Amino acid sequence: MISVVIPVWNRAGMVGRTLESLAAQTVWPGRVVLVDNDSTDDTARVLRQWAMGRKDVEVVCERVPGAAAARNCGLAAVDSEYVMFFDSDDVMPAGHVADVVRGLRDNGLPDIGAFDAVIRTDSGAVMPKPFRRGDVMFNHLFHGVLSTQRMVVKTSVIRGCGGWNASLRVWDDLELGVRLLSRGAGVKRLELTAPVTIMSHGDSITGTAFSPKAGLWEAALDCCDKELPRRYASLTDYRRAILAGDYLREGRPDLAAGVMVTHRPWLMALIRRYVAAGGRGVAEIARIFR
Repeated sequence: MISVVIPVWNRAGMVGRTLESLAAQTVWPGRVVLVDNDSTDDTARVLRQWAMGRKDVEVVCERVPGAAAARNCGLAAVDSEYVMFFDSDDVMPAGHVADVVRGLRDNGLPDIGAFDAVIRTDSGAVMPKPFRRGDVMFNHLFHGVLSTQRMVVKTSVIRGCGGWNASLRVWDDLELGVRLLSRGAGVKRLELTAPVTIMSHGDSITGTAFSPKAGLWEAALDCCDKELPRRYASLTDYRRAILAGDYLREGRPDLAAGVMVTHRPWLMALIRRYVAAGGRGVAEIARIFR
C-alpha cells in the first residue's frame, strides 16, 4: 500500500540511523527505494549492503544534483497506491508505517495524510511540530504542515501535479505542498502513536542558517506565487519579510535589502525588524492583516 523513498547524498556515516529505524518497522512498506544522489563517498556501497537480502528494497542512482531530483527518481520506481518521502538523517518510530496505513484506512483513503513530527537539535532540544487544524494552505505556508517527513500522498496525486520541482534546492517541500493544495488535493490528519523525528543540524538539507543559501529561498517563494490561489497571494510576502528578518539577524543587511515585497510595505518593514530582534508568531499577524 505504501512505498518509502529516501534520497541520500554523501551520508555514508549518517544514514545508518535512518535505515535502522526503517528496519525496525512492525509493518514493512510495500517497497523501499533508496536513491544515491551521485555521492562521492561510500554511500552507494552502504545502501547496497543494507538492501542485500531485504525484501522489496531497491537502490537506484540519480546523477542530477538535489534532493528533489532524487525524490523524483525514487517516485518513478514506485508502484504502490501511496508514497512517503523521508530524509537520510531522520528517524521514524517502529510503528510508523503501521500507524500510517491504519490512519489512511480510518480516514477513507484521502489524497494526503498529514501527521505530527518533532524536531531534535544537535543540543538535544526537542520542538514539537503538530499538524495544525484549520486552513491547511495557511498553516502549510507558515508552519510547514506538509513538509517532507510529515505527509503521505497518493502516488497518482503527486505524479498528477508534476512531482517535485527539481529546480529548487531548498523549500521544495513548501512549494510541493502549495502545488498539491492549489490543485485540489484533500488532506486528513492521521493520528499516530508517536511522531517522526526530524534532525536539525548544520549538515541537514536546509541547514540552520539562511544567509549561505540566499537567493534559493526567494526562488522557492517565487514558485509558490505561481501556484497560490488569489486569496493567499499576500502570504508569501510575509514569508519574505520573515526571511529578510533572518538575514538581518545573521548580520547580512545587504541580503535583507534585496528581498522585495509589495504587500503593505510598512508592515513588512516592521516584521523584518521584529524577526531580526528574535520575534516569533508572525503567522498571527498575517491572520489579522492579510
